[in-house]
Amino acid sequence: MVEEVAKKFMEVYEKAKEKMGDEMATWNKVFQFEITGMDPFYIEFKGGELKFESGKHPSPLATLMMEKDVLMKILNGELDAMAAFMRGMMKITGNVMETVNLRKMFEAIKE
Repeated sequence: MVEEVAKKFMEVYEKAKEKMGDEMATWNKVFQFEITGMDPFYIEFKGGELKFESGKHPSPLATLMMEKDVLMKILNGELDAMAAFMRGMMKITGNVMETVNLRKMFEAIKE
């Protein structure tokens, strides 16, 4: 299950990088994910790369909590992350404003 999510994140990242270019290369950000029924994981943007790591990061910018189906719909471009948040399908703790960058990445794959 984690492998499937990791693979999807990498696909989204690569597609978004093609569209967003240099903007993502400057990111130095960590986002923690707590997905129902899965072990916690985080993604780290650093040096123009994306790392997907199992476990909990000591100091993520924000933590996103949701069901696995909600995450997969967002990663597949079927659900807008902002809509998921507004409808209460996703909870965010920490620096909510930083998650706008994640949303930009998800939006880039839809265009």
